[in-house]
Amino acid sequence: MKPFMAMVKANLKMTVRNKQALFWNLAFPLIFILLFGAIFGGDQSVSFDIGIAGPDSAFKTQVVDALSSQKVFDVHVADEASELDKLKDSDRDFVMVFGEQPAGATSAPVTLYYDETMGPNAQIGISALNQILMGVAGSDSQVAITTQPIEALNISYIDFFVPGILAMALMNSGIIGLSTTFVTYREKGILRRIKVTPFSLTQFISARIVTALIIAVLQSVILLASGKILFGMTIRGNPLLILLTIIIGGLAFLSIGFAISGIARNTETAASYANLITFPMLFLSGVFFPIDSLPAWLQGITRLLPLRYLVDALREPIMRGKGISDSWISLLVLIGIAIVSMAIAVRFFKWDARPT
Repeated sequence: MKPFMAMVKANLKMTVRNKQALFWNLAFPLIFILLFGAIFGGDQSVSFDIGIAGPDSAFKTQVVDALSSQKVFDVHVADEASELDKLKDSDRDFVMVFGEQPAGATSAPVTLYYDETMGPNAQIGISALNQILMGVAGSDSQVAITTQPIEALNISYIDFFVPGILAMALMNSGIIGLSTTFVTYREKGILRRIKVTPFSLTQFISARIVTALIIAVLQSVILLASGKILFGMTIRGNPLLILLTIIIGGLAFLSIGFAISGIARNTETAASYANLITFPMLFLSGVFFPIDSLPAWLQGITRLLPLRYLVDALREPIMRGKGISDSWISLLVLIGIAIVSMAIAVRFFKWDARPT
């Protein structure tokens, strides 16, 4: 056990001394939080997300068309239960549930659910929606409108943004940081010298993983604390679930970094492979904006990106306060990625530098 702890200590010292790695692992994501937080920390929506549910009718169709024709409304038509869940999760501002349209009538009864945490904006939206409903029904008709407030999560942009940046930081430190570091160790003969010691490959890799996970947890604490202290970010979920997610996510991307280091012939190749993998994920995994804002065909592609699952797994507890029942699928995918990547890393691991 002593040699193992000594190796962990040595790895920690080497990491602290690597100024470039510290910048990419901590300062770079922190700069993102400072810049985007300053810009969007007090962000207010410029449009209303409207959920539409209830039985189909001529009146409902006309209202949907009227709402869709105005840029201020973003309309979503689905079933009542899912739309009300989205309202509670602050993914909708209002939900209009239509009743059956009586025979011969020009309108149907409507229950208008809204997020009462919106404050004055709620009344502005209710007034606008009432005008549209009455306008569609016609001046000679009365629409039975019932308003029902629901207390939803008051999610700000910074609440949405920081978990994405945290996931990005874990990805960068795991893939870019570790892959290039290991190839550098190989090129400088450090791995060859370790090979002749009683220290086994399993112990060496385990020590490096433990070191990287310790740094990932400390990095995560700093980033989350920065978001909370500087911009009033709300952390709603179970800290133990958040910690578990950070460890599993960090392990998944560390394994990818190991796999790259086994395949790459030199540091430049490792950096190229790492950037090739991380760059598309940075912009297509929901780090900066919701996945559902992407085109439908592109949303399907995002399901192939590991970072998307880490972003989702972090946002569920941090942003929404959800439990493991809402994030276990993402965590399971990340565990699978870690297992497959580690198998590739062990298969292609080399102690000595490869000839170019």
